[in-house]
Amino acid sequence: MHKEKNLFWRFQGNEKKYLLDILKRGIKTKICSYNLLLEKKWSKYHKRKYSITTNSCTSALHSAFCSIGLKKNDEVLVPSLTPVMCANAIIFSGAKPVFVDSKIDTFLMEPSDLKRKITKKTKAILLVHMYGGINNYKIFKKIAKKHKLVIVEDCAEALGARDEDNRLVGTMGDISCWSFQAAKHITCGDGGIMSTSNKKIGKLARKYSNLGFRFLRANADNIRVNRKKLQNPGTERFDQLGYNYRLNEFSASVALAQFERLRYFLKLRRKISKEFTKLLKNSKILIPQYIPNKTHSTYYTFSARLVGKKIKWEKFREKFMEFGGDGIYAASKLLQQEPAIKYSNLGRCFSNCKKNCMKKCYGTPVAKMLQKKILNFTTNQSSDFEIKKQVKALKKTLMFFSNQK
Repeated sequence: MHKEKNLFWRFQGNEKKYLLDILKRGIKTKICSYNLLLEKKWSKYHKRKYSITTNSCTSALHSAFCSIGLKKNDEVLVPSLTPVMCANAIIFSGAKPVFVDSKIDTFLMEPSDLKRKITKKTKAILLVHMYGGINNYKIFKKIAKKHKLVIVEDCAEALGARDEDNRLVGTMGDISCWSFQAAKHITCGDGGIMSTSNKKIGKLARKYSNLGFRFLRANADNIRVNRKKLQNPGTERFDQLGYNYRLNEFSASVALAQFERLRYFLKLRRKISKEFTKLLKNSKILIPQYIPNKTHSTYYTFSARLVGKKIKWEKFREKFMEFGGDGIYAASKLLQQEPAIKYSNLGRCFSNCKKNCMKKCYGTPVAKMLQKKILNFTTNQSSDFEIKKQVKALKKTLMFFSNQK
């Protein structure tokens, strides 16, 4: 019975209603555009002037980097401990990723290491909120202001979260990006969105994500094109290069319905994470990701670091699943460890890095250690029953290893 419910629990809002509406009337965006409705609602929630939907967060990041005017050989500071899409988006824009080490307790980007790696070529910081951790806005804003750097914010894993100063995630960057991929807080299968209050950046971001169409503006609701002029053979339609990153109406309608239930989804994630936190309070086996008390995390995952060398990562996961737990996800390989980056010589840690040094990179030692030790527990359970099941499995796993000599 519980398994049957779990198949559909995420889509019990207006998803079906909106999809049937599109199927009934056809895709006539002049009558009702779900992309536009989603963009408006998103901007209002985040108190941003402009939002632009895309077909993925990677597309949003790429468009964002293009919109801030990155050029060849420009550099972007990015945490080493983050999925490869972050480096890809930087490289796609023509710039070079510079890998920054992590803080051992928060698993987030280390500000002191970031400052050491700023050069005259540095143009931006990619501020990535990871797992349940939220970067502190004040710290990175101060650095960015001093060195005249743009902040691009990756909020894929932190929708609805706030930092210690109650700053809402998505309002920290000059432009901010989110994901609607299947495992995220809300989903439409796949998709993304970006927001900014900078009119120039907003206009460019929309154009880069929509083929460079000449008539686009930062605000989609403010686009007016004379039909006679648009259909004239002499009309020039595209005045810059752009990409086909548009989100289709069906996906936008599902994302809108999901966004309407955001509080419900976040409540469930926070509930299981609080239970896990209590369980690990005095643990000598797992140290949870440090999240300051005043931070309001929305826990994309509940993350912890395996302590010591006696317990193998794979063995812990195996036992947890044996006791009824969901699978545990590892941290992604460091950016410079991924073959696509490692063998292409497309990034670096320091200005004096030698060619091919990424094959034996020592530039982010803390991140390198953490990557092998982090366990990411799922937090997208559908009910109290499923939450209790996961907590029980973790309790049994900790007891099993505590009793081992």
